[in-house]
Amino acid sequence: MIRKLVFIAVAVVTLGMVTGVSPAHAAQDWRCTMTGSFSDLNPPYSTHWRVGSRTVGSSSRAVYWLHEKAVSGGYVFDKADRAHCDPPSPLLFPVIGMQPQLLVGQPACTSPGTFSEVKDGKIVTNHFVGQVRSYFSGTLYPFPYTFRVWHVEVQHQPGVWTWEGGLLARC
Repeated sequence: MIRKLVFIAVAVVTLGMVTGVSPAHAAQDWRCTMTGSFSDLNPPYSTHWRVGSRTVGSSSRAVYWLHEKAVSGGYVFDKADRAHCDPPSPLLFPVIGMQPQLLVGQPACTSPGTFSEVKDGKIVTNHFVGQVRSYFSGTLYPFPYTFRVWHVEVQHQPGVWTWEGGLLARC
């Protein structure tokens, strides 16, 4: 049994060296490895917009995506998610869905860049990642919105910031 495990480990490392992919990166989700937006060539047709990424701590990054699906000859918002990339996190929490929040007139929809606010007595900084214009089919007819993505960090004590997640504003 141990011999079989050693053989498998050697095979994985060898394969990684031949292909140039480290074993830790081999298990990453496509959201971490794709560098640009793309559309599916086969049904069901979808477009996947890479909104942007932001560094988390010293060795990880969060990559934000917005997905549209083909409906009646056009594309409408389907879902959005955040991939936490780089070891060790991808194996534990690789992709988290993000629900759009209707925030017209709020800083998440009006700020041109990073903004801070106080929530529950703590300073919260929202770093602008990017935006995508898409139709939202929550009503009888799809209506165009700008979906703005924010990377959220909280200051728990002076000089100590932690990543709390992301915010998807439907503006």
